[in-house]
Amino acid sequence: MISSEEKLQVENYLIWKKLPLDILLEVKDHMISQIEDYMNDERISFEEAFSKVEDAWKDSFSMTKYWMFYGHEKIPQIIKEIIKEKYNQILKKAFVFASVSFIINIFLVFYANNVEQYKIFFHVQNALFVVAPMLVLVLNFRILKYIRADYKFKGRIFYTMYQKNIGLLAISTISMVQVAMKEGKYAYGFLRTDNHAHILFTLLTFIVPLLVQWFIVFGIMNFFEHKKTLKDVTAIANY
Repeated sequence: MISSEEKLQVENYLIWKKLPLDILLEVKDHMISQIEDYMNDERISFEEAFSKVEDAWKDSFSMTKYWMFYGHEKIPQIIKEIIKEKYNQILKKAFVFASVSFIINIFLVFYANNVEQYKIFFHVQNALFVVAPMLVLVLNFRILKYIRADYKFKGRIFYTMYQKNIGLLAISTISMVQVAMKEGKYAYGFLRTDNHAHILFTLLTFIVPLLVQWFIVFGIMNFFEHKKTLKDVTAIANY
């Protein structure tokens, strides 16, 4: 068994690599287990075993980019692999919700008696996507301190891999306010009349709300994944 000081050395190494705390804890356990195996099997010191483990994990900690969520910022390869898998799952689920909303929007075009009534439907439907994230934040105000940059673990890393995307929720909500203020008349005109003169505006009326709603749902799902993961890491993070 390695000592508490040696475990802290492994932890500080991973903090230096800027792994989110939830990933850090998982990787830390694997590295410590490997170090102990080397020490027992080869009868070597902690420093020698740690060096061997570092070399074994070298490719996982090589720096790369994940432009979709990190832009030009470089991150360790292991972070990219883990969050790419997690984010893709959430993106797919979020797109299903956004697609259902899109279908409802089409239904409302044909359900409305006139363009003025559809404008009301359009405002209300998109306003719901403004209210939803605000309601989520209000009802979970107790954990808001864990989404601000000032509360990163030791000022250096995020609590969870989902924390990075919570800012996207705020940006998407602001964008949704702009969408909800539009009238949606081009969608109504295209589907309910013979006026097909504004194809570009019609496409924007359909596509922009779909995309913004998609990212809002993605942001909300990230928030709840962040909240769920916090239960496992906050006690250690505050230690």
